[in-house]
Order: sequence, then C-alpha cells, then structure tokens
Amino acid sequence: MRIDLNLFIVFDAIYTEGNLTRAANVLNLTQPAVSHSLARLRDHFDDPLFVRQSNKMLPTAVAKNVISDVREALHQLQVALQQSRQFDPSSAQKRYAISLHDSLETSYLPYLMDHINREAPLIDLTSTRVRRSELENKLASGDIDFAIDILLPVSDNICHTQLENDQLVVVAAKDHPDIIDHLDIANYLEQKHVLVSSRVSGPGMEDFELGRLGLQRRVGLRCQHFFSACRVVESSDMLLTIPQTAAKMFSKVLNISTYPLPVELPGIDVHLYWHINVDKDPANRWLRNKILMASSNH
Repeated sequence: MRIDLNLFIVFDAIYTEGNLTRAANVLNLTQPAVSHSLARLRDHFDDPLFVRQSNKMLPTAVAKNVISDVREALHQLQVALQQSRQFDPSSAQKRYAISLHDSLETSYLPYLMDHINREAPLIDLTSTRVRRSELENKLASGDIDFAIDILLPVSDNICHTQLENDQLVVVAAKDHPDIIDHLDIANYLEQKHVLVSSRVSGPGMEDFELGRLGLQRRVGLRCQHFFSACRVVESSDMLLTIPQTAAKMFSKVLNISTYPLPVELPGIDVHLYWHINVDKDPANRWLRNKILMASSNH
C-alpha cells in the first residue's frame, strides 16, 4: 500500500508537540490540514494513534511502537537529500563502472586512480567494456556510470562532451628493414599489418578510410589489444596503425618507432558519455571533472 511520506512528518510533529495546533504551527500548515493528515494515518494503521486528554494529544501504544522507526526513516531521508546536494570525496563510499577501450584504459586509469586514491580513498572503480550498440542502455540502467569512446549517435538522454581529438600514426619495429627515414604510402601498403579489433571479422576504421581512397592493405594479424599488437610489431616486420596517444605510451616501454600515417585520414574524436539522470549529481560531476582533467594530462 502506498502512503504519502509527508504524513509521517505530521505524525512526528504531533508526537513531539502533543497538540494539533502547535504541530500545525511548527509545520507551517493549517490545523485542518494536520487533522486531515492524522485521519489518513489512523486509517492506515487502523488505530487512533493519539487520544485527546485535556489539551494534549497522547500517543497510543501503536504510536509509541512506531515512533522510533518513523524518526529513523525521516532522518535517513534527510541525510539522503543532503548528500544529493553535496559531495565530500574524502568520505564518500561509492563504486563506479566506466566503459573503456584498451588504449583508453592505459591512458586514463593511471591518472584517475592517482586522484581517487589521494582524494577519495573509499571510492572504487571498475573498468569494463560494453558494445557500442549497448552503450546507451547500459548507461540508462546504471550498469555503467560513464563511457569513453569515439563519437557515437546517441539520443538526447545521453550527455557527452569531447575529451580529445587523436590522430592515427604508424608503429613499427625500430630496426624495421624496409623503413629508413620515413614511411611513404607505397611502403605502407606493401607491408603486412596488425589490426586491433574486438570483432572477429570486418575491416577496421582505417581500412574504411583507405577504401574510400581506392587503397587496400593486407592484414596479417587480427588481435584484441593494442599492447599485444605492439609486442608483435616490436619483434616482426609488421606495421600497426594506432592512435597517437597510445603510440606514445607504448613507445616508452617497447622497442618501437612511430611514423606519421602516409595518407590523410580523419582524426578520432574521443567523447565522455553519461546519462542525463545523473547530469546534476554532485558525485557524478566530481568524477566527470577528474576524467576531463585526465584527458588533458596524458
């Protein structure tokens, strides 16, 4: 059975004041409004709740039995309302889930966890990966709180902002025998390539763009992770086309070189996504700001 929570505020005021008129004054209501609320409560509990004695309203046994629970519930509600308007990262206990692709995980997680561990030690973060076709539903259901991905078609229920515009570059082994000073388009197309994709078949984004120019490359390996692809490139004559941000990171730990892509392809717009339901939530906004800061610090 549904019941108006405001009735319990009236119940608490009557219990505290012991008088309908004083309860009405405390609540800034008329006495008839308080009497009407009390009548609804009596129907709900099937009990008088308060009986008049002289000029006082004395609680019945039922009222005495429930007052502690009512006050605790009202207190918890007040705390929840206050927390919805403010957020203290140092004491907040929350768990966030964020959808990230392989190279983006490497870019963003170190910075995010550094700030979370220092500023919000009780917040936990889960990095996962959802299909782009499911991204909007996952954000709406709360299965994930954020997603970082390329620019995608989404409804008005999904908020998003651009984090960065990345460029594609080519990664090769430092001692690649066919690359001396620079990589031209003929040399690029002659080599075997590694394609990083979560799909088991179909061309990569760069292949679509090459196809529009009437060009085609040979993909000799299809794998799921950029780091694995870079390890293969490091020990072979294969090439890998990869976002520049990821290439910079991997080149610090692997024996690989980075070259400009020898054909002009569009950059990669990277966006942060979240659901409109949490757009004004202080906790969500705090982590959003950390992600925006991370995009300018990697």
